[in-house]
Amino acid sequence: MTHITAFRNNVNPLTRGALFYLFYWGAVGTYMPFINVYFEQNLHFTGRQISILALFPPLMSLVFAMPLSTLADRRQWRIRVLTISVAVMMILLLFAAIPQNFYTWIFMMLILSVFMSPIVPISDSLIARMASQYNLNFGSMRMWGSFSFATLAIAGGALWQQVGFEPMFLAGSLVLLPALFFTNTLEERYTNTETQTRQGAIRKIGQDVGILILLVASFLVGAAIYNSIIYDGIYMNQLGGSQLFIGLMFGLSAFSEVPVMQYSGKLIARLGQVQALLLAYSFLIVAYCGYVWALTPTFLVLMAAVKGLGFGLFYVGTVRILSERTPPGLDSTVQAMYSVSTFGLAPLFVSLISGEIYDRFGPSTIFAFNVGSISLAMLLLTIVLWRGVFSEKTTSN
Repeated sequence: MTHITAFRNNVNPLTRGALFYLFYWGAVGTYMPFINVYFEQNLHFTGRQISILALFPPLMSLVFAMPLSTLADRRQWRIRVLTISVAVMMILLLFAAIPQNFYTWIFMMLILSVFMSPIVPISDSLIARMASQYNLNFGSMRMWGSFSFATLAIAGGALWQQVGFEPMFLAGSLVLLPALFFTNTLEERYTNTETQTRQGAIRKIGQDVGILILLVASFLVGAAIYNSIIYDGIYMNQLGGSQLFIGLMFGLSAFSEVPVMQYSGKLIARLGQVQALLLAYSFLIVAYCGYVWALTPTFLVLMAAVKGLGFGLFYVGTVRILSERTPPGLDSTVQAMYSVSTFGLAPLFVSLISGEIYDRFGPSTIFAFNVGSISLAMLLLTIVLWRGVFSEKTTSN
């Protein structure tokens, strides 16, 4: 702990937050873009079986993300819960190449999903609060996660094409080791007054129409994003793209998130918070329209880059708005609500139907569904913006 304390005292908060994102999302980038292709090519799972496995991350997020994040808020155990979750994820990835049949992968995906469920909401809440405390741009820290995800996805695509997919889980586990260290360099500063006002703050959240609308819109966007996570690699493979192209697809998408995250503060200041979200939705709609009409791997890579612009601005913009509207002491709880809506409920919904759509009509129909879902979110946000719901913040940090 002496080394951790010394590091925390001598390194600025912007760097500490960036380093956590750098290694956590880098670890995810080593295996996540390829895992469904691995299921299809190496283990010969059907679309229905892949959809069942894809059901576990959102389902476990729905069941565990809120209770664990609320516990972390109530006991001020955010760093403790985050550390345990990252450590268990690292250990599980170390053994992930061992399961070779569908039923053993059900067990592996179940346990992995439980411990991954609180990582994003708790880490985002801690780092967004640090950004607020030190007057930093949250996007400038989060962009390093996108950068490392992109770099390792592209490198992994080239490497796994040569040596096969199995080593990608070991690589992910090793990259998580530094993330485990940097987890403990984050800050958790909340006063007793903030803890004492939890119940009143929870009532305020339930009465904040802006937060509720954002959660509904994020659900609709999340449905599209999770469809893309499941079927992007498979679609690229069907269009003739190799593992390298799959890595490029995910990598360039993540690289394109970097500039919008870096300049998100200036962009939001110029356009307005909700207007910036509407711009993000527009990028996503354009990207998925391109997916529907894609005929070549190269064009699909270009549309994935456009998707990255939309996702980067959507993610940072939503986290920022929620952080600013959330009463102190409930940061992880509200970020978990966002995570459950976007990466829990929405994926759970699409996982129940996307496998059937894929098997019956092919992946292009899935991406047409994505266009409709995000268009509905855009319409909803436009209506409430016009009605003045976001004209004032109901809470502040």
